[in-house]
Amino acid sequence: MNELLYHKLIFVNESLKRRNANNKSISRGQGRILAILNQKDGISTKDLSEILNINVTSLNETLNKLIKKGYVKKESSPDDKRVLLIYLTEKGHEFKFQKPKDIDIFDCLSNDEKEEFNHCLDLISKELHNRIKTENPEKYEKMLKHRKEVFKKFFGDDGDYKEWFRLLKNK
Repeated sequence: MNELLYHKLIFVNESLKRRNANNKSISRGQGRILAILNQKDGISTKDLSEILNINVTSLNETLNKLIKKGYVKKESSPDDKRVLLIYLTEKGHEFKFQKPKDIDIFDCLSNDEKEEFNHCLDLISKELHNRIKTENPEKYEKMLKHRKEVFKKFFGDDGDYKEWFRLLKNK
């Protein structure tokens, strides 16, 4: 049964990604960057890579695509010329996020089924993060601590990241 559930989850995820990739000017990863910069402009590439949990090389590839499309720009930090800060351009500020194409897919579920599904996804997410943590606890805790500091620095105590950290900490 585990294998069947795993493959169904992968199928649903891939199907949603394909359906939502059509007619989009930006990718999901690019959208995540724009959403973060929309909350707090002028983040260093290092901090942005920590927030997104991706390496700087991958981030720079995505940023270069956003630069070509005119959504963001890179500028050297006035404090340290080696540090690159990422800013939204006027076009980036004007970008409007659209709801995913199939956001209503859950309408086939009752409210109770949605609550149960949400609970199941929380459990699966916690299990996955526990496995990652078990594989390398020092690296995991260091990453979690640094990411929390970066979020607090840029988004304050009231950021949307709290729910994400609640899940990671198994509260």
